[in-house]
Parts: sequence; structure tokens; C-alpha cells
Amino acid sequence: MEKTTLTHRETTRILSLADKGMGRRAIARETGISQWAIRKALEERLEECSPEKSHTDRMRERLDMAEFAALKKRSTLFEIIGENILRAVQAFPPPKTPPAEKLLFNKKHEPEEMILLWSDSQIGQIVDQQESGGLGAYNVDIFLERLEFLKVSLKKIFEIHLDNTPYPVFNIFFLGDIVEGSTIFPGQERQTDMHVVEQVMFAVDRIAEFAAWVAALYPWKVKCFCVVGNHGRVGKKGEQSPLNNFDHLVYWILAEKLKNIPSVEFHISKSWWMLAERMKHSFLLVHGDDIRAWMGIPYYGIERSESRYQKMLGRAGEGFHYFCCGHHHQEAAIKSRIFANGSWVGGSEFSIKTLQVAGAPSQILFSVHPMFGVTWERNLQLQDPAKMPPIKIYR
Repeated sequence: MEKTTLTHRETTRILSLADKGMGRRAIARETGISQWAIRKALEERLEECSPEKSHTDRMRERLDMAEFAALKKRSTLFEIIGENILRAVQAFPPPKTPPAEKLLFNKKHEPEEMILLWSDSQIGQIVDQQESGGLGAYNVDIFLERLEFLKVSLKKIFEIHLDNTPYPVFNIFFLGDIVEGSTIFPGQERQTDMHVVEQVMFAVDRIAEFAAWVAALYPWKVKCFCVVGNHGRVGKKGEQSPLNNFDHLVYWILAEKLKNIPSVEFHISKSWWMLAERMKHSFLLVHGDDIRAWMGIPYYGIERSESRYQKMLGRAGEGFHYFCCGHHHQEAAIKSRIFANGSWVGGSEFSIKTLQVAGAPSQILFSVHPMFGVTWERNLQLQDPAKMPPIKIYR
């Protein structure tokens, strides 16, 4: 049976040999005492020399030592494996040099088309900055500021992309809620700074100026595709035809106002949805007010709606590649085929107070290629970040 109790003489000899730099194995060979007993004697000496420690501290030290030993073994294992891998890699023949190729920056690429999603401008709505606590602000003057900021952004993007890619057409997908309206919910007129007729005429003037500005920038066609939203409807939901809608009136007056500019054309849907084909790809356009959101999150509902439209149109022998909607005021590109547009308003009284959502005002711009589909997409901010309204802090 292995001896576990050491005499004073044995302990003294172990400590003497340890002081001379001998390790446990060497001491065991010299004295014939087990390594376990030698380690215990050395640990007891260490405890006597160090300040008195609690049982918890001693246990923690032992655990730390055990973890360190395990880590040291793992490091050694990794070093061995790593050395073997390095030797194997060094034995591989060097890679073959590929044939030299050059990037052709001066070559013009194949034509594409740009598409701007315009929705939820809700011209005529007021969001009081003080009432919203600084989380939202909107009125006619702010709409005009954001329109000018959009033009600055678009001009910079045009200068980047038109330098290397021909764009024969610039498309605008109008997805509804162009004006705020006044009758879709109780108290709506309290949140407007224009009557509906004024909203329509103001929207026509400003959007016509924008379309003419885009048409004059570059020798391209400006094609507008239009569906109605829910804010411009007359009466409560379901009481009137979806096309009995002030958005529809805006589109028809715009088309008439711009008919003398041959490069601008309008396609106005006679339904609440439409299919638009651009560069051999089909786009389904809807406003999105019939898409339900759960807990303020519309993305699952948008995916389900896209899938159901695909099935309905499939039975009619049609289909589409991309789904575009607005209404939810939350910008998103879902699975590279669904585009949910942002809004011009940002946070409104309803979204801030009821949904606790106040997204930054934005609209989506993307480019489509006849073979590859959508090649790039940008979320255009409509508000200069340097001019964000401050949040009032009471002290």
C-alpha cells in the first residue's frame, strides 16, 4: 500500500531537494516517495508560507490550476496539429498563375432602367413637433424641404451611374397616399393644413415640377405607373369604389398637365393594383393597406400577400418577379424581390402614439437589368441628418 504519511525527516529532505530546483519526478526517484505525497508536502509548505487563506480561496486556486493545466494541454495539441497542417500545405505545389485580365472602366455597360418608388407623401398632413415630443414633424413646408433634398440625392446618384451605364428610361412607381385626404378616420381634418381640393392642386403642381425636372436632366423617357392608396378615398372603407379616390384625381390631372412634354408619360391603373413590365421583368404594384401587420410588424403579412397574388395571377396565366408596396411607412427589401417603401412623413401622431414607430422619412430607388433583374437598390433619406429636430429634455 502506498505510503501517504511522511516523517519530519522525509518532509525536510523533500523540501531541501525542491529548494535545489529538483522537480517532483526527480525527487521521487531520489527518495522513493510517491509523487502524490511529494506534491502534498510542497503544497502544505506553500500554504504555511503564504497568508492564511479561506477554504473557498484554496478551492478557487486549485480550480484555476486545473483549468490552466487543461488549457496548456489544448494549446500543445493545437500547436502539434498546426505544425502538421503547415507542413502539409508547404508540400502543395504553388498555384498556377491565372491569365492576366483588365478591368474595363471606359466601356459602357448594357442599358438598365431606374425605378423610384413614390408613396405616402400624404400632402396636407400636419405632425406637430412639440406634440410628438420631437419624434416627428411634417407639414407642407417640410414636404418641400424633403423634395429638394431628394433632388440633391438623385442628382448625385445620376452623376455616379449615368457615367458608365446607359439609362434610357427613368420610372416612377406611384404607390398611393399622395395626398392626406380628410374623411378616412374621425378627427382627420384636425391633422391637416389644407382642404382636400387644395391638397390635390398643390400635389399636382409640385409633382409635375419634379417630373419635368427629371425629364430635363438627361435624354431619357420618364414613365409613371400609378395606383391609389387609402388616404385619398372618399368615405369609410368599402363605402365607395377604391377608385373614388383623390389620388386617382391627382394622377389624371398630372397626366393632363404634362402631356406637352413628350418624354413624360403616365399609365394609371383602373384597379387598386397593376402589373408593370420593365426590362423584361414584371412588377406588381399595390398600396398595401389591405396587408395586415402583427404587433406593428408588416413583413410577414407582406410576404403572405405577395404569395397570394402570385397564386391568383398564376391561375390567370400571369405572374410577376417583384412586389412593390407602401402604406406601412417602414422601408424594407425582403428576399430581394419584395420592396416595401418608406414614407415622406416619418413619425406621425398615430405611429408614434399607437405603434411606437417613428421611422426616418425615406423612399426607395433601384435599377433593373433585362437579364439580372434588380442590380442595386438605395434607400434615399429625405431628411438631412444634420437637421434632425432635437428632443426636449425637462430639467
